[in-house]
Amino acid sequence: MSLWEKWEREKLAKQGIKIEEPRDVNIQPTRVKADFRRQTWIVVGAFFACLAVVVVTLILGRLVGWDWSDSYVVRLLATKEAQRESLSGNP
Repeated sequence: MSLWEKWEREKLAKQGIKIEEPRDVNIQPTRVKADFRRQTWIVVGAFFACLAVVVVTLILGRLVGWDWSDSYVVRLLATKEAQRESLSGNP
């Protein structure tokens, strides 16, 4: 819009004449509203899927004679705890 058109619109607005402004751009909301029910089902499904993986792993481990304390993470935590105990015993 040119400055002249703006002045003309302001002059007409002061006179009480309302003119629609041209809209070249159609503005629409682009953000989709969150579907809380769907998100809840996704979280619950993920929780139960992780729980099922853990249970299946423990069952298969029992069948082949594997114990959970043989895992890398548990051994790492046990060695770190042993290191902490040995360091705390030496002042």
